[in-house]
Amino acid sequence: MAAQTTAQLLELFSFLQDPQAPVRRIALASLLPYTIPDAPERKLFLRDAHIEQLATMCADQELIAHDALSALINLSSTLEVVTRLHKLPGFVTGLVRMIIDEKALLSDLACMLLSNMSKLDAVSRQILGLRVPFSLVEDAPAADAPSATAGAGDADASTAAAPRGPTLQASTEEIAALDLLLEVFLKGEGKKYNPNANYDFLASVFANVSLLPAGRAFLLSTPDRSIEPPLAKIISFTEHPSTIRRGGVASTIKNAAFEKAGHTRLVASSNEGPAEEGCIDLLVQLLLPLCGNEEFDLDVMDELPGELQLLPASKQREPDAQIRLILVETLVLLATARPNRDAMRARGVYPVIKEAHLKEAVPGVKEAMVRLVNLLMREEGPDTAVSELDASTAPEDLPPAPQWNANPETGFVSAAGVQVDGPSEEAEPAQEGAPALAAGDDQPFEHNNVPLSRMQPEEDEDEMLLEV
Repeated sequence: MAAQTTAQLLELFSFLQDPQAPVRRIALASLLPYTIPDAPERKLFLRDAHIEQLATMCADQELIAHDALSALINLSSTLEVVTRLHKLPGFVTGLVRMIIDEKALLSDLACMLLSNMSKLDAVSRQILGLRVPFSLVEDAPAADAPSATAGAGDADASTAAAPRGPTLQASTEEIAALDLLLEVFLKGEGKKYNPNANYDFLASVFANVSLLPAGRAFLLSTPDRSIEPPLAKIISFTEHPSTIRRGGVASTIKNAAFEKAGHTRLVASSNEGPAEEGCIDLLVQLLLPLCGNEEFDLDVMDELPGELQLLPASKQREPDAQIRLILVETLVLLATARPNRDAMRARGVYPVIKEAHLKEAVPGVKEAMVRLVNLLMREEGPDTAVSELDASTAPEDLPPAPQWNANPETGFVSAAGVQVDGPSEEAEPAQEGAPALAAGDDQPFEHNNVPLSRMQPEEDEDEMLLEV
């Protein structure tokens, strides 16, 4: 039976290049169910030039392009698939052009595929260096405007680029792809830029790119200290309804916090007035998701930032344990610098974490909260103060971008919007069903950050939050 199924599938592959569009569509639709992670037949897609055929079909008619992108999303949890796609001239550029097209129907699928592909550090580096000779326009361009897949420096783009975008306009000045992706990420929240896309999976792209030093430099850099750097523009999404968006942003913030040279720029010294010029105050956006509707004493209330005071009775803590852990670990990272610890003590971090610890049910998150309290409440008088923690207590430096097969929890997403393990041929099974344009927000968030090294525990550390 298996041999018969294999023979039938191999015959279907021959119809992917049929000149008749209905034939290509039916053949691809029949092959699509075999791309899910638990399908043994998905190895057949690695034969010959089938991956390259699917890439070419991303520029086909919309129904065909939808299934081609969905198939590649499912298959991109495999190293060989991502490597082959990365080698195709113009493919990543085509995905970016599809994403920034305000009327493209498949932008969210392109975001999902770019999210999976950017877990390979070579792809993240390509995104960092990519410049697109097109600019975003508010209104649709004239009918004779160049298409999104037309040449523009990519010799073979026609064989691998994504579908055409009528709202892209040729520009004499090339624009950094990350700047374009950031713009549509901000404008596209809630389908405000493109009625067909919410761009939530771009948050995962930023998280993957920020694993590289150049990616963190992009997030923290600005041409003028009076201009907000990219990181400051996205931190508000830690309270967004979409689990994918707020989880990706939380991971991006955590990765940026590994840049020790910028630590003192990431926490304002006080709650009074605006933050110092050039400061990206992360404290409010890290603490707000950890707050519930508890009431604090007046003396404690005066210490808190204004945004954390008098929260409504409907306020709920971040429901996802993985995201809560990322937020607390980010606070631990920031607390390794003495100026930040002083600021965090003065701005009421301890009372917030104490209340969150009382309500926390996940041991790993509770342990991270205790590590944070150990940093904040340690004695730091004239004889005991240290400006930077040593290697025995501070978190380890950020490792390079994760190597394939090095970490099983890499958070790949399938075309059905389901988080799956990868990259390997024997991945966890994904839910069956027709591919969706966007991932469901009810899926648990998974991240691929390497956990912080454990700090030295203190005696009765579980009781420390109540005793200090």
